[in-house]
Amino acid sequence: MGRIIFIFSFILLITACHHSSPKDQALLYNADRIMEIYPDSALKLLNGIKTPRQLSSKDYALYSFAMTQALDKALIIVQSDSLIKNAVTYYADGKDPMRAGYSYFYLSRCERNQGNPKGQAESLLKAIPYAIKSNNYKLLGFIYSEKASIYREQNQIDSMIHYNKLSYNSLKRAKDQRNCIVSLIGIGYGYYQLQQFSTALKYYYQAEHEAQDSKDSTLLAPIYKFSSLALFYLKDYTKSSLYAKQGIAIEKQKDPSNWFNLAAIFAKQNKLDSAKIYLSKCISHGYKAPDCYELFEDIFEQERNFQEAIKYAKLTINAKDSTNKAALLTSFAGMEKKYNYERIATENKTLIIANQRNKIAVLFLLLGLSGIIVIVLLWRYRHKQVQLKQHQLLVEKEKENNQLLQQQINMQNALIKNVEHHKKTAIKRLVPNTSSYSTSEEGSVDSMALYDELISSIDGLYNGFSKRLKNKYPLLTTTDILICCLLRAGFESGMIASVLDTQTDSFNVRRARLRKKLEIEHGMNFSDFLADF
Repeated sequence: MGRIIFIFSFILLITACHHSSPKDQALLYNADRIMEIYPDSALKLLNGIKTPRQLSSKDYALYSFAMTQALDKALIIVQSDSLIKNAVTYYADGKDPMRAGYSYFYLSRCERNQGNPKGQAESLLKAIPYAIKSNNYKLLGFIYSEKASIYREQNQIDSMIHYNKLSYNSLKRAKDQRNCIVSLIGIGYGYYQLQQFSTALKYYYQAEHEAQDSKDSTLLAPIYKFSSLALFYLKDYTKSSLYAKQGIAIEKQKDPSNWFNLAAIFAKQNKLDSAKIYLSKCISHGYKAPDCYELFEDIFEQERNFQEAIKYAKLTINAKDSTNKAALLTSFAGMEKKYNYERIATENKTLIIANQRNKIAVLFLLLGLSGIIVIVLLWRYRHKQVQLKQHQLLVEKEKENNQLLQQQINMQNALIKNVEHHKKTAIKRLVPNTSSYSTSEEGSVDSMALYDELISSIDGLYNGFSKRLKNKYPLLTTTDILICCLLRAGFESGMIASVLDTQTDSFNVRRARLRKKLEIEHGMNFSDFLADF
């Protein structure tokens, strides 16, 4: 009899857990219906669902999908992938290929926000077959656009152009005019990076033509800006000036770099007074990039005002030093942010499990009317489940710790590349005509070239440190110079050993020998010696 009561109560419990109110279902389906047109209103409706986990598996998958979609459309950055993975698991069977494709697409966005480009690329690759199967060219265009963004971050410009073209063709078939224009701008920007300015201008003109009926400044502003830059390098200063002024008229004071572009045009036309006016506007609105001070320096040299030229030459040097230092700090901050995110994500999983337990406890109290015997039996069942979950949690934490350790090792190996990458990216944003290079995915990076790049980067921050060191100690090897540079920049011994692909003990022996080469007195700290040097 007690077993029958237990089974009946258990069925009642499961039914209560998965029974959703008609109100929640109505909110969910209405949100899904208006998502494309009114995403903000859809988000409000979804937030009105107080107990989404009580929805059926089908409705909960739809809720997970719709909530992630609404947050993305509302430009709210989503890092946690717990919701969208529910949708991925449910729709991956292919019964609804459109939602399956979008689920993988939004999962790629979460991976991107977590700083995981590999996971982002894998999710996009899985989304493509579903997009093709559902004949959803808009989704396919979005996927190709995201892949183009990945290649842009990796400075693989040819691949970036290729996928932007694929995105444009797909979005054209989907009749998505706005995103077609965005793809055209991306194609033009790729050719601009390759310094093929005439080809870039062709795509900018096409984008302008398709956007001529649009009053969206977010479309017209970059078109005018990049058209002006392309014309500038083609030495058509009159037309370049016209586009620059159109960009300024649209954006007003939102982007001071437009004023710098116009100042550069006036400088080429020998209208130095006008150039100085717009350069002063740049600086007064916070645009204090090295190229701004450098242009001021050139103008004053032409005017033979050498005192002012020297003043701005010093400001140029200081601005470049700040840029180099900011690049290194950004790299370290990015690593710290990723480690913090992983720690918080682990803590959040623990909290989610704890919240689930509390909900189950509340349900047990609601079933108290079934009798003391039923409560005792359910408690014993729950106790076994908790033990099983705790065991699983310990296993998962152990796996996560191993993964974190492996990620830390990988991050150490990639640190030097990240420093140079962020430095180039920062300079590219400030100097529009910075040339780019593409790297082969199958190519291997020469270790000595990597050492030279890192030494050069640290030289920029510490006033030619390696050159001064080599001049005083000409017998030092390249590896010796690299170790000194890394120690000067504050790298730990373990990380340096990883960069040199050697054991820590071997590195310590090499470090002791290096102390002798540098004739460092016994008892003096190696890092302090390099800092004073």
